[in-house]
Amino acid sequence: MRTVTALVAGLVAVVVAIVTVPMFWVSTHVVDEDGYVTFSSSLATDDDLQAAVAAYLADDFVQRGLVPAPLQDTAAGVLTSVAQAAANQPGFVAAWDETQRSLHRSAFGDGSGPLTVRLQPLGRFVADRAGERLPVSLDVSTDLEAPVGTAADRSRLQQLERAQTYSLLGLMIVLAGAALCLVVARRRTLAVAGLGAGALVVAGVLRVATEIVAPQAVDRAEGLSPFAQQVQRLLVERAADSLSAWLEQIALVGAVALVVGLLGRIVVGFRRSGAAS
Repeated sequence: MRTVTALVAGLVAVVVAIVTVPMFWVSTHVVDEDGYVTFSSSLATDDDLQAAVAAYLADDFVQRGLVPAPLQDTAAGVLTSVAQAAANQPGFVAAWDETQRSLHRSAFGDGSGPLTVRLQPLGRFVADRAGERLPVSLDVSTDLEAPVGTAADRSRLQQLERAQTYSLLGLMIVLAGAALCLVVARRRTLAVAGLGAGALVVAGVLRVATEIVAPQAVDRAEGLSPFAQQVQRLLVERAADSLSAWLEQIALVGAVALVVGLLGRIVVGFRRSGAAS
């Protein structure tokens, strides 16, 4: 009976962990505002994103009559080069972080329309440094917002707010299941090895799931503006990389537990053989 209880507890811990790990990542990197801003901060230095922002600003300047249409490509090129040159400046990253904070608040606020990001802080930073290289004065609109997702995207994100509660509940179940497995197991060394194997299963299953889900999330951005596609693509790629780093740590811990458990079982077997002889 103890063996069956230990086996069931271990299986419950593994199954719940498969759901809890990504949910806990979402809770700390997406739902939490400061966590999201920190996570997305690295996007500011991406060349393709900088070009997409510059192209969007140049189009806005043309639409508002600040830049003649024939100069749109020139303005976009200048804005891109300025953005890339200023990417390592603290003000640029701070401006990007402010845009991402506005995106987070837009996503998890009470709104129901398309998902938008406020580009005014980043646009002003770049435009101020590009103005002297263009024959026109650039004034960034105070209400400059760029769509980065649909209303359906907003709805899906808002549903993730429950991840914080569910991830904590799942974590408690995983810990309780693993502890019960170790306590009631007749051979604790095998229980440790089994839990280690379970951790490897969790890491493997989630790794495969990430490789399947990530491309689907990127494809969902088709039909949006180039800027929106670039933002969503980079966020998905960074999310997959960040979660993969978690999975590598889980796999490492699982491998160590598996080896320690098996070695422990071998040592116990030798001792019993020696005592018997």
